[in-house]
Amino acid sequence: MIRVLHIIQQLGPGRGGVRTFVSTMLDCPAPDIEQSVLSVGRVEGDRFGERFYGPLIDSYSPLLVGTLGAKRLGAFLSKHRFDIVQIHTNNALGFVFASEAKKAGVPSRIVHCHNSALGSTSRLKNMVNVAMIERFLPSASERWACSEVAGEYLFQGAGYALVHNGVDSDKFRFSSSDRAAVRHRLGIPGNATVIGFVGAGIPAKNTLRALDIFNQLRSSKADSRLLLFGQAEELPLAKEKAAKLGLSESAVFIGTVDDIWRYYSAMDALLAPSFHEGLPIAFIEAQANGLPILSSDAVTQEADLTGLLKRAALSLSDKEWADLLETCAGKRELTAEADYVPFLDKAGYTTRSLYEQLSDRYRNMTKGA
Repeated sequence: MIRVLHIIQQLGPGRGGVRTFVSTMLDCPAPDIEQSVLSVGRVEGDRFGERFYGPLIDSYSPLLVGTLGAKRLGAFLSKHRFDIVQIHTNNALGFVFASEAKKAGVPSRIVHCHNSALGSTSRLKNMVNVAMIERFLPSASERWACSEVAGEYLFQGAGYALVHNGVDSDKFRFSSSDRAAVRHRLGIPGNATVIGFVGAGIPAKNTLRALDIFNQLRSSKADSRLLLFGQAEELPLAKEKAAKLGLSESAVFIGTVDDIWRYYSAMDALLAPSFHEGLPIAFIEAQANGLPILSSDAVTQEADLTGLLKRAALSLSDKEWADLLETCAGKRELTAEADYVPFLDKAGYTTRSLYEQLSDRYRNMTKGA
């Protein structure tokens, strides 16, 4: 039996990309691979059932998680046998954890990057992050990234392997019955323009700008709605801003849901004016649904698997963004009738291809062990 431990820095309450990726991998049907999860830092929201460990330290502080948390991780790994640790990260702490795993005797140590930036404007923090990467990078026996831009950011010129995010593409196909049911439940007219936003409150997702863009859209589409999914640190600010803009009725904060595919069918476009991204799983899900996407050009062009992604510069005005968003939403009637799942299958962004790829990689790592 191959024992794999997924290590995450912390687990927030929302449905983030790392949570989604790990949840997907835990459903991998390979009988010879046993997977579990450990959070080093604070845990909020749903856990992962019996196969979950942690937290090792009840804190979000990167300093405490990277010092006391890393020390406790080393002690934990010395007491439990794992053949592989897969460390999900977007910063140098991934390599610090790999160093502790190496000291504890874990044979295979994967550092898996899920984003394309540290997420801080602090010059000092970015300098420290680069210095720590240089120091601890050799501790990783494998380096994986969700996209080229993510790999180039974290691995500083060292080699890495691309591991595509996978979704259950059949589940995310457009459904006219789901479209009608979700709109009826939320009290949205059938002819209203519905915009989606995933990752509400996450600073990198730029929720406050999304509200400004949507508010501008309402000048021409008064009956439009904005559905916001997720719950992160900036959510109170976002709700306060929505109220100030007079969007209390039209901006609907959904929170975290387990059936987001139904909501994609109810939407006409997905809005993502992000400051930075790796390769968002939400974009893969939306494209399986045939949902047009308007994102910032901080999102890698690699994310466009179907021709449904339109990128725009954050320097454009809210009015310019709103005009582009209206154009994207206007295409929904046509895209809903098309089947985009074959594009994802061909590009390798389905759960089937993810399971096959990672199962083979895990087995190859442990050959002869």
